[in-house]
Amino acid sequence: MTTCLLSCQQNSSGILEYQNLDFDTNKIVIFGWDTTKYRFPTNSEPLPLTHDDLLVTDSLIKDGIDSFNTNISPKMVDAFDRKFSVDNFVIKEEKYKYQYYPYKDVNGQRIMTIIGFSTDFQSWKEKMYQPGLHYGIRMFELKINLSEKIRDNLISGDFG
Repeated sequence: MTTCLLSCQQNSSGILEYQNLDFDTNKIVIFGWDTTKYRFPTNSEPLPLTHDDLLVTDSLIKDGIDSFNTNISPKMVDAFDRKFSVDNFVIKEEKYKYQYYPYKDVNGQRIMTIIGFSTDFQSWKEKMYQPGLHYGIRMFELKINLSEKIRDNLISGDFG
């Protein structure tokens, strides 16, 4: 039993066996490094993750969504000549599933690309989500730098 506990523990540098991390598998899938998936740059490397990385990621996703809802959603209402309520342009986090794409870039920065989507994509745990044209807020992308604990602006549809 001690061997199992020691082998399953994550060390300070993280683990590549993402299934051993504690996260909501009904809402999140973490894809292993695979440069055939275009979300992973060809010159990147696999990124070991820690539980703290997932906490930072969750916090920055929430911050990105809050910022989008506060700053971008009202502009979208204006872009549609106020014909629709702001509720039509607000991202409601609980309605989304997330695909995480962690990697280390050529500068050694620990990067996580997140795809959030609210459509019914049955094979979301095996295949990359590919939105159609004019997907609006049904899908968003967010890039996080785990090394610096910062995020880019959330991008959704043609807005962001």
